[in-house]
Amino acid sequence: MKKNILIVIYVISIIITLLLVCNFVISRNYIENYNIGNKLYKEKKYDEAIDKYKKALESINIPQKKECSIRINYALAICKTVQIDMSDSESVSNAIRKYESAIDVLTEKGCANKDDDNGHSEKAEQLKKDIQEAINKLKSTEKVEGDSEEEDDNVQKPKEGGTVEQKIQLIKENATKSQRENENKYESYSKMLDNPVDKKW
Repeated sequence: MKKNILIVIYVISIIITLLLVCNFVISRNYIENYNIGNKLYKEKKYDEAIDKYKKALESINIPQKKECSIRINYALAICKTVQIDMSDSESVSNAIRKYESAIDVLTEKGCANKDDDNGHSEKAEQLKKDIQEAINKLKSTEKVEGDSEEEDDNVQKPKEGGTVEQKIQLIKENATKSQRENENKYESYSKMLDNPVDKKW
């Protein structure tokens, strides 16, 4: 009887040890996927980086600060996949959808807050604002029919009496310039923030 109790205790301790080891390995899996995602990001393989960031977020017990770092890089990778053909309204709509999905990544677990600026991470909040600004600019280019009452000082304005085609062309040029500015802004996050694609865990 005593021997059977010892065997049961031994088996239970082995099972508990295995469960703890498995839990540790699974919970630390985010580190490897995050680092691989960063490597792919640097290689400009954004879709592959996105997959790795998704896998990193599937891990359990990720510390909040690290999860926000993963989500920031994930959102940046989504933004880098945006390609806009301003002459194609479907392309503009797809770009807006991608930008909105990047915001969803930032706000899903509260790193950024969808309704205000009270997310867990200031960096995620700043990125959310920058992405929302890009969305707003794209949405304004969809409204080609009328002139906007609020106009950006950096945007070229059509000449009085210009043709509709000239006005449309000018709007497209301004949007393309804006897209380049957004790309440069997202690129600078890697240098500006302490967590993105240059940092390994």
